[in-house]
Amino acid sequence: MLRRGPILLAGLWLVGCGGENPPQRDCFARVWVPTETGGEIVGTWDGFAAPIAAEPYDAAWNLARFELPPGAYGYWVVQAGRRTIDPYNPLTTYDGDDELSLLQIPDCTAPRLLVDQSRVVDDQVEIEARFLAAEDASPLDPEAVSAIASDGTVLSVAEVDPALGRLVLRGPAPPVGKLRISIDTADEDGVRARTETAQAWVGGRDLRDEVIYQIMVDRFRGDGGAPLPTPATPGSRAGGTLDGIRSAVIDGSIEALGATTIWTSPVYLNPDAAQPGNLDGRMYEGYHGYWPLDTRTVDPRLGGEAAYRQLIDDAHGRGLKVILDVVPNHVFSDHARYQDHRDTDWFTPPGCVCGNPECPWGPNIQTCWFTPYLPDVRWQNHASAAASIDDTAFWMEAFDLDGVRVDAVPMMPRSANRRIAQRLRDVVHPAEQTLLLGEVFTGPGDLGSLFYQLGPAGLDSVFDFPLMWALQSAIAVGTGNFEPVEAILLEEEAVLEGSGSIMARILDNHDTVRFISVAVGDGFGDAWDEPASQPTDEEPYRRLGLAQAVIFTLPGMPVIYQGDEIGVAGAGDPDNRRVMPAEEELLAPQRELRETVQRLGRLRRCSDVLRRGEREALTIDPQRYAYVRRHEDREVVVVISSATVATLAPPLPGLSGQWIDVVTGEGIDPSADFEVGALSFRILLRPDDPCLGAW
Repeated sequence: MLRRGPILLAGLWLVGCGGENPPQRDCFARVWVPTETGGEIVGTWDGFAAPIAAEPYDAAWNLARFELPPGAYGYWVVQAGRRTIDPYNPLTTYDGDDELSLLQIPDCTAPRLLVDQSRVVDDQVEIEARFLAAEDASPLDPEAVSAIASDGTVLSVAEVDPALGRLVLRGPAPPVGKLRISIDTADEDGVRARTETAQAWVGGRDLRDEVIYQIMVDRFRGDGGAPLPTPATPGSRAGGTLDGIRSAVIDGSIEALGATTIWTSPVYLNPDAAQPGNLDGRMYEGYHGYWPLDTRTVDPRLGGEAAYRQLIDDAHGRGLKVILDVVPNHVFSDHARYQDHRDTDWFTPPGCVCGNPECPWGPNIQTCWFTPYLPDVRWQNHASAAASIDDTAFWMEAFDLDGVRVDAVPMMPRSANRRIAQRLRDVVHPAEQTLLLGEVFTGPGDLGSLFYQLGPAGLDSVFDFPLMWALQSAIAVGTGNFEPVEAILLEEEAVLEGSGSIMARILDNHDTVRFISVAVGDGFGDAWDEPASQPTDEEPYRRLGLAQAVIFTLPGMPVIYQGDEIGVAGAGDPDNRRVMPAEEELLAPQRELRETVQRLGRLRRCSDVLRRGEREALTIDPQRYAYVRRHEDREVVVVISSATVATLAPPLPGLSGQWIDVVTGEGIDPSADFEVGALSFRILLRPDDPCLGAW
């Protein structure tokens, strides 16, 4: 079906193409209605007073085309006397508490530059763009074009055709990393278009290539990479800094894991004073960053703005992306915005605290507060919603970020998620180079909640909590089996095929019990009084390594929570947020696990098959799981065994000939029985596979 919708078309239609005038902005409002259903349009522009007819456009569609002053409006489609949201427009807004479709009309009195493509070819960066003239049709002035990259490089105008609005910019590219290019243009009358930002990565950017390393800044490292002392209490600050992360960028330890993207906890200014926990009454400090006191200031305790910029610059210089955990759902109660608007409807009414007996999560998830000191943004208020969206865009623009992790997505209406996505994709171009990753916390099997937030108008990716629970059952606990794992993967593949969305594969995170502590079985006591033990025997580390092998060899984006490369233990929050141990404190099984993760990272980075290949299950037994990945003319076979003794694997269907197990170096004929060691995995490549040496 042809994708039509006012949010996609208003202000970007081209008129005059091929005639005397250059391509020109067209800011008419357009709403499309299928011919078979018909309908009229009513909106907030006149208080829903006068319906606007949708006239026949072609055999399939009717079109309502009308003029409005620049601004944002709500509207409904009226069919048979019933008002409905426009199903062909993904964006919505509110009229009071009523949700309706959003129509955004830009100001067409100024021209606009559209960045279509950026790429690095050999040692040159190339930007392709289109200049859309304003209403007066004044064409692009080639002499008014200016393009400067973040490293000071000036791009030149390589090709320009004012009559067609076509513009190509070229300039030298660095040997590795990212360029951010600011592009200014104007028409022949001197009217300037807004500055557009384009980004280009050496080697390009494809989300299927990403491996994410999650860092809680306060619990990682101190300045210069110094190990941190154990905090005074599980809820106290430990003293980690942005320079501590930078040290791991400089020494290559993050890259050594195969990571391509660093995801940091929020860096907002948080309050000094400790606050009582919602349910346990213990005192917590804002070490984690999720209590925004100032939503546009880098916390000086983390190093401040200069340290954040230095981290991002150094990461980009080594080819690493950086994404920030953003918190649009709430603010801290001393935030100036809440103090100024606490008596208005900018925030939901206080009193209902999430998870309390009188305030269960399910029916209250979009109105409850995390705690009495974290006011919840009321997205039905236009000004409050705009402020939260602007905050998120600020970080993208001001710090050259490569995307965001959006906190607490289900606690906001989907309209919030989509409005944030639209804004961020309008900040940096091409839009597909910005990762929008969402936290949609779900229980086992709840895939529908994840799919609901994905898509071209929503998030690029969400964390795969259902797969996490299934892998913990099948591998960590060892009492489950792999059938639920396969069922989840099949459903995901069927729903997401061709969508462009991608799953972020996790084993745990800063909100859940650590995988290794699930394996030990002591991670479910009180995080303060019954912290999980750090295991000394090999088995839990082998189980964690086995699970890492799964997420590194599946389609999607593997996510490593800091410490999971060495099996740091932890019960629930805050015990799952321990400081990273010093190198000399690591046990032998921890070092072996890290080496395994590094090898998996190298293999995935080398193998197009593991990053892009289709997947087919070969064996699904209670304690054994085998699948093949195929891409172009190559295959990779993965065999996982959660058995605690060595077993014989039966022949794998459809495979023959000689293969090499990169883990052991052995030759394997998968058409015959072969041994799989206890709590181990095999990754089979053909003898001519160029990635044999990557392990």
